[in-house]
Parts: sequence; structure tokens; C-alpha cells
Amino acid sequence: MSDSFLRLVPYDPHWHPDAPAAAAALKIVSDLFPLAEHVAVEYEEGVMFFDAGANTESVHCPFCGSDLEDWWGGAMDRAAASRFEDLSVTTPCCHKASSLNDLRYVWPAAFGVCALTVVNPGVASLASEQLRTIEQAMGAPLKAIWQHL
Repeated sequence: MSDSFLRLVPYDPHWHPDAPAAAAALKIVSDLFPLAEHVAVEYEEGVMFFDAGANTESVHCPFCGSDLEDWWGGAMDRAAASRFEDLSVTTPCCHKASSLNDLRYVWPAAFGVCALTVVNPGVASLASEQLRTIEQAMGAPLKAIWQHL
């Protein structure tokens, strides 16, 4: 059996909410996804990569749109050596400074120390108004990562 996860990850890889903000966002998400098997704010000990799992299609340059898949694996290995504390990269196509977090992932992905996670949410999308409401409660802009395992 496969599982689907919605992970809401702050844009800033090192940011996490305080306890009251996490609780408020958790309440909103629990109400939005009443069919979910599990809803929680998960905290990691260091920066983690939250990917789209089987949904992942490709990785592109945020500047020129070039396909970066051949280069990306090596860039991830180098960042993993620092436990993803340093996500800075120079794109191989247009030689511009960027971050692994800012690359254009087809099916979004993100780096972070926390994620608001919904297991088997029972829906396949999140309306922009819903995301804004969760962001306001959490206190930060969030990336919605739809992961399928």
C-alpha cells in the first residue's frame, strides 16, 4: 500500500515555529483534513531534505530553466557532507549563485528543520487561501510538498 504526505515546510531552512504557533497551525490543518491518518509538526535535529518521493520529476535552474538533474546529485552529495547546513551552489548553466532550496523542483521540494505533516490527507491539493491561513498561524511562508511513497 502506498502513502501520501503533505508536508508544509518553511521557506527558511533553519526556521521553526514556537509552540503556540505550531499548535495553532496544527489545529487549522486538523480541521482542513479531517480524513487524515495523522497530523503533526515534526522537528528535525538538523536540516533535512523533504522531497516529493515518487512524484519527483525533475530539477531546473531558477534563472534560465535548464535541466540540472545530472549536476544535482553531486551538489546534494556536497551539501550532505555539511549535513545540509550550507545549501549554497553556483548553477552550472548560467554560473549564478543560488541555493539548493531555491532550485525549481518539478513537484516542489524543500529543506528545513521542521515540517507540518499530514499523512494520507484525503485530498490532492491545497487551496491558496488555505495555505495562507496556515502560514499566518505558523508565522512564516511555507512550501507545500506533496510526497507519494
